[in-house]
Amino acid sequence: MPDKIIRATGETAEIRFVLVDATDAANTVAGYHSAHAFARMMLGETIVSSLILASGLKTNGTVQVKFQFSGDFSVATADATPMGLVRGMIPAEDVRSIGDFEPLLSPQLMTVRKLNDKGIPVAEGIVEMPSENIGPSTAYYLLQSEQTKSAVGIKAKANPEGTRLEFCGGFLVEAFPKADEKTLAIMEQVVRTMPPIENYHRPGQGLDLDAMLSDLAGPFKYAVHREIVVQPFCPCSESGVMKAMTGLPREELEEIVIKKETTELHCDYCRKRYLATPEQVRNLLERMDASQAARDESPEDGDAATDSGEVPPEAD
Repeated sequence: MPDKIIRATGETAEIRFVLVDATDAANTVAGYHSAHAFARMMLGETIVSSLILASGLKTNGTVQVKFQFSGDFSVATADATPMGLVRGMIPAEDVRSIGDFEPLLSPQLMTVRKLNDKGIPVAEGIVEMPSENIGPSTAYYLLQSEQTKSAVGIKAKANPEGTRLEFCGGFLVEAFPKADEKTLAIMEQVVRTMPPIENYHRPGQGLDLDAMLSDLAGPFKYAVHREIVVQPFCPCSESGVMKAMTGLPREELEEIVIKKETTELHCDYCRKRYLATPEQVRNLLERMDASQAARDESPEDGDAATDSGEVPPEAD
């Protein structure tokens, strides 16, 4: 069965449900990073957290989630959209250093950035992680940064060899602002008595989200509004990599041209390999010079541009 997200609400109760099975997507993304065992599970759970939070976006956009630790493991991050597109990343040095062992780590910060459909940040929240577990930290973020009462369960489990996730998913149950105390008390009791997520694992078929939703709703009737397929996706491109190279010191770019060496770059998320030839870097430098010249020739503040009440935009 393909990975999917189920979104539902109570028919009369002021509650929202989001259930995620991201097993195949998490395995695909973890494969990009050659992540094993703990690293694979941590990356998978971070992916589920990002998908859960992205489901709350009111418009198209992206949610970027980052969990930071101290100790033998430093960071896991994932980006997701409301339509189920997701990517994730853990540093290669973390994968190499911990191998197949569970590291010693101390939770530090959870950062959530929301971007609009043009990739422009519109909000950011940072909280101290209450534990090293992704689910409770996600619920804590919702309470502290968005004043949302919720319960979050997230779990990934690797096979004995650590080479593949047997399952990776989770749930969110969230109270709307108008939810009454009786509804909150019932939902708290339901969540406390929920079976563990691994009970919904069906070998070779992912997680049984329908059964999970039925149990999670408890005595409340619910309506499923949407089911969305989860897909690993990375928007990296050659043009984006070249644009990122403009952030390098000019001396490094000029050295590439002088030495006539082709530079190899990798996307941090999908690990796709890109090559930047000396000719491409030379063209990049020429465009940077042209852009700087255009800025130098633009009117000063208070000059002709202010006559219309507008300031001309900077060149890209």
